[in-house]
Amino acid sequence: MLLENITEITIYEVQELQTIFIKALSKVESLVVDMSQIKKIDMVGIQLLLSLVNSTKTLNKTVSFVNINDSVLEEIRISSCENSLGLANG
Repeated sequence: MLLENITEITIYEVQELQTIFIKALSKVESLVVDMSQIKKIDMVGIQLLLSLVNSTKTLNKTVSFVNINDSVLEEIRISSCENSLGLANG
């Protein structure tokens, strides 16, 4: 799933992205989120990703995040959420 026309995952995009993720999860068992276009993330965006991970576990589904920009990955690491998001080796 490529997040088309979305370059940031911040407080301003969370509501839209939450709707996109809910729709996607209703259609698949395994979700791969291509974050190649994402250049900025804030703590609210990281919380959304954590919520997505928790939702997939509850639904017995899986999610993974790929093609993460170095600056976005650094923000996730600063928040100490890389393990929870399955990015410990990323």
